Formats: sequence, C-alpha cells, structure tokens
Amino acid sequence: MQTILGLDFGSTNVCLVKQNEGLILKQANLVSIKRVEDGYVLLCVGDKAYNLLGKSSDNVMTFSPVGFGEIVSPEYATILLKQLLDSVQIKPGVLNRVRLILLTPVGLSEDEKQKYIDLCNSVKIKDVIMIPSAVASAIGENLNIGANSAKMVVDIGGGTIDCAVINLNKIVCGSTLALGGRTLDSSIIDYVQKKYGVTIGLKTAKHLKEAIGSLYEGDSSQEEVSCIDNSTKLVDTVTVSAHDIFMATKFFLDEIVRMIQTMLLSLPKDVAGDVARNGITITGGYSKMVGLEKYLRTELKINVLISDNSSEACQNGLIKLVNNANILDLVVQN
Repeated sequence: MQTILGLDFGSTNVCLVKQNEGLILKQANLVSIKRVEDGYVLLCVGDKAYNLLGKSSDNVMTFSPVGFGEIVSPEYATILLKQLLDSVQIKPGVLNRVRLILLTPVGLSEDEKQKYIDLCNSVKIKDVIMIPSAVASAIGENLNIGANSAKMVVDIGGGTIDCAVINLNKIVCGSTLALGGRTLDSSIIDYVQKKYGVTIGLKTAKHLKEAIGSLYEGDSSQEEVSCIDNSTKLVDTVTVSAHDIFMATKFFLDEIVRMIQTMLLSLPKDVAGDVARNGITITGGYSKMVGLEKYLRTELKINVLISDNSSEACQNGLIKLVNNANILDLVVQN
C-alpha cells in the first residue's frame, strides 16, 4: 500500500505531513557538528541543534543545509532528513513505497530542482511531485485558484520571499527573492551592535523581532535583553525599542514592496486588474509583524489581506494536497 507524505524542507523548518494524520513533524532545519582532528562528527539535528545556538563551544558549528531556498549542503541535508524520518518511525523499507509531495520555492532553476529530487532519492523516495510553496499557501488560505480570476500570493518565509500570481490552477507569473526571516535576525544583530556597541545572539534577535517588531511609527514598545558589551567583553543588558527593529528591517520591507511592484508592472492588464480587485494575500511567518498589512497597503495603494492563520497557510495547504487527490490532480495537471 502506498504511503502519501508531504514535505516542506524550508530554510527555517522541516515540516512533514502524512495522509489522514496531518502534521506529524515540525523541527528546525539545523545540523550541529563538532570539529575533531580528522574532520567533523555529527552531534544532533533539528530542534536539538537549535537548542545549541549560542550555547556551544567554538569547535561546534550549527547551520542549515538549506540557505535561501537552495540546498547548499546535500550531504547534511540527507543526514537531517534521514534522522527526522526515522524519528517519526518512517523506516527505509517504507520509503520506496512513498509518494512525496514536495514544496519548493517558485523561482528555482532546473539544477536546483534536481538537487531536491536527488535529496529525496538519497533517502529512497523515488515518487516525487514538486509543488510551488506559493500554490500551497494559496490553497491553505482557501483562495479559489481554479477560477478565471487571478490571485497574487506573497509568502514571506525564513529564507525566501515567494511571489506568485495564480489563475486557473496555474502560476501565471512568479519569482523568488533570497531574503527572509533569517536575514532580518542578522540585520537586527548588526543594527544593535552599531547603535549600542553590544552583541546579541540569533535567538535574542528573533525574540525581539517577534516580541516588539512593529511598523507603527508611534509604537513605544521596548524590551531589555542580555548582551555582550563589545568594549568590556562582559555580559550586560540593553534596552531595544520597536523603532530600532523598524529601522533594522526597513530595507527588507522596501524589497518586498519593490518585488510586488515589479511583478504588477509585468502582468498583462487584465491579470493586473484581477489582482487589483482581489487584493494581495500575504502569508508566512513574517506576515504576523504588527502593522505589516497597513504598511503594505499604504505603499502599494492596493488592498492587502493577512488572515489570522497566515503563518500556517503553507502547512495547511500541504495537508490539503496530501489528503485531497482532486486538489492535487488539478494543480499537477496545470
């Protein structure tokens, strides 16, 4: 009997969905290795590797084998996927009978697509159906992508921003920008270092982004966090404001606006008219930034839609694709 799985091997998380069971795994897309005399040894993967960030010695490296939507380390991507599959009791003997629905960025080259296929093949999965993650997000948001009325979806993930216009179950126009939530975390670290002369960790930057990140100019939120004083090299604290986060991430917002504007200008007039009437749907983890909807609506002069479940849209769409053969067939045929 064939097992149907769905895999979102994102730059931040690996999500695995199983038919009739829903989400069975969601873990950080991270690998931790330790430097030894003759090379490196694997320490851990997934959430265990995430827990080592900022808490390990200099000879321990924690990294993602996927960067900005592309597989940068096929060897460790295979190791990570094998261990995560094993953790949910999907053994090698089952994998050669698996049909896998694999989500990928919209703008992948043929070479990059082949790397994802090779990754699946390396764990004995041969039957692979590739679906753009923006399509999954649209399905997760319950957009009627089969209608003759074009919809634009912008999915802001951890490593990429996917922008796609979908009509009659087909992507009319799509592109991927190699920026995401991780880029923001690094930018926050750099901004705090330049302004306050202190260093904060990746986890702290992510916390600040989620806790006080805001696009409202009058937002007076602030947060005190631990840091290292760059002059004394001693542990200290620093108070970071919502305005600091806005200034650190402004370039990111400008890139999103520029990406959408460029795509709108490239569309045929009738398609652009559909998008203007239907609005732009924003999904992904960054979609929950306070004030993002109003900010984009003001900059783009077009309606912007962000639902309460926008951060789980891609995951929910993958679940529907795995469980509903009719939806999958319509997408694959187009």
